[in-house]
Amino acid sequence: MRIRELYLKNFGKFSEKHFYMKDGVQVVYGENEFGKSTLHAFIRAMLFGMERGRGRAAGKDAFSRFEPWENPNYYAGVMRFECGGRNFRLERSFDRLSKHVSLVCEDDGEELSVEHGDLEMLLGGITPSEFDSTVSVGQLMARPGEELAESLKNYAANYYETGGGGVDLSGALDELRERRKKVERGQKEEERRQEEKRKTLVQERAYLERDLNKLREEYEEKRSSVRRVAREKEKRTGQESLKQRKKGERMPEQRMRETSEHGRGYERNQNISGRGIFGGVRIPAGAICLILGAPGILAGLVTPGESFMGSVAVGLISALLLIVGALLLVSGIPGIRRAKTEQWNDRVEETERRDDREEETEDDGEDSILRELERQEERLRWEMSRIRAEWQDKQVRAENLREQEEEFTRSNTEKNLLKRRRALLLAEEMIRSAAEELGQQTSQLLNRRASEIFSELTAGKYRGIEADERLEITAWDGERRIRAERLSRGTLEQIYFSVRMAAAELLQEEPMPLIFDDTFAFYDDKRLESALKWLSRQDRQVIIFTCQRREGEMLHEDRTAKKGIDDHQ
Repeated sequence: MRIRELYLKNFGKFSEKHFYMKDGVQVVYGENEFGKSTLHAFIRAMLFGMERGRGRAAGKDAFSRFEPWENPNYYAGVMRFECGGRNFRLERSFDRLSKHVSLVCEDDGEELSVEHGDLEMLLGGITPSEFDSTVSVGQLMARPGEELAESLKNYAANYYETGGGGVDLSGALDELRERRKKVERGQKEEERRQEEKRKTLVQERAYLERDLNKLREEYEEKRSSVRRVAREKEKRTGQESLKQRKKGERMPEQRMRETSEHGRGYERNQNISGRGIFGGVRIPAGAICLILGAPGILAGLVTPGESFMGSVAVGLISALLLIVGALLLVSGIPGIRRAKTEQWNDRVEETERRDDREEETEDDGEDSILRELERQEERLRWEMSRIRAEWQDKQVRAENLREQEEEFTRSNTEKNLLKRRRALLLAEEMIRSAAEELGQQTSQLLNRRASEIFSELTAGKYRGIEADERLEITAWDGERRIRAERLSRGTLEQIYFSVRMAAAELLQEEPMPLIFDDTFAFYDDKRLESALKWLSRQDRQVIIFTCQRREGEMLHEDRTAKKGIDDHQ
């Protein structure tokens, strides 16, 4: 690839500015603030595009740094280049409002698609990081970075394994990492869901066990109540039996009274009648007769009458009254006694009937209590039966939940995610291992070619260099190996130059222009002359941006010398 023209429509400090490039080594000289770095950034932006950063980084990114000084909304440019013997015109607009890119073959007018990778194909698949690590060397940026190490691993995989350039080990590892992270996120999410399910089982079982404990307590309470009711019922039943026995003992006498009630009623009536005659008449009559007769007798005995007959008559009458009164009195006493006895018996019978009525009322109350106790017992037993059934049902559910909890394992989804994660880890490990193994082979090629370049640049003072997989570099002077950091800055810059140029030869199918932006500031004249001579022999376009005139002067002298030699021959 060779750049033919740079047309900065509006980029950085330049507006409507054309720069034309030639083959071979060419120097673009300019003092500080001339815009050399702007031209360097423009080449990169045209080849790979340029996006504006976000957040705080947006103020310091390349987009903001090279935003046009005038009319910043119009941010565009054109590059014309040659590739594969054909000429192309690449045009880009970088601002967001009118952002676009077009690629046209100027030989036949064919329009190619940058979005579909046509430009990438023309550039040989070079990535921006490879571009920055090999052919594009910025100010104080000569040391190759980790991107170059990754690119070398990709190169090893491509050329040792597939023979092509389609393998991107770093990209493959990044893709595998992203997939693994996605799987791990899904695995964590599935674990969280499974843990929630397990916690739900545990919580539900805890609720059931709590309900079982409450049911057990309620059952024990009901059973205690049943026992208490049963004891009360048994106690009252025993008292009723005792009363029945006592009542049974009075039953013969009661039956006798009942069977002779009619006779007693007749006898009572007769007694009442007798008492009415005898008790109510005889006693008072006898008492009257005694009261009347006693004084008459006393009067007849004490007071002599005027007439014996009169006295005799009075005495007979008094005696008769006395006899009658005595008879009446004597005959009335048994009646009174019998009446008293019958009155007592009546009171006793009335008391017994009252007691019987009270006992019957009490028996009715006891029966009601016993019936209520029976109802309570029946209700309590029904409650116990209900509690027992509910307890058994919840006990079965709790056992099932306990078994589910014990048998709780990973779901099929979680198992599949775990398998995928293991497979991705294995793939990463295999690619990493292969990359390391192939990287060693690539390192040998890189070290061999870089050593040749470094030895030529140092005129044989150093025989070679060795860079490991992480591009940790040592130099070999024929006697000892010296770590690159211990060498002078100029020698160190030569080492970095050698590694970059060797890597560019290994990695790039399409030779890209070599671009140096004040790269040789730490080179003395001898080192610079060696570097320029080596560059002049390469079949590449070389663009050197510098603020010093010595690069141009050395090249002019070298060309003059060569021309003189050619003329002499």
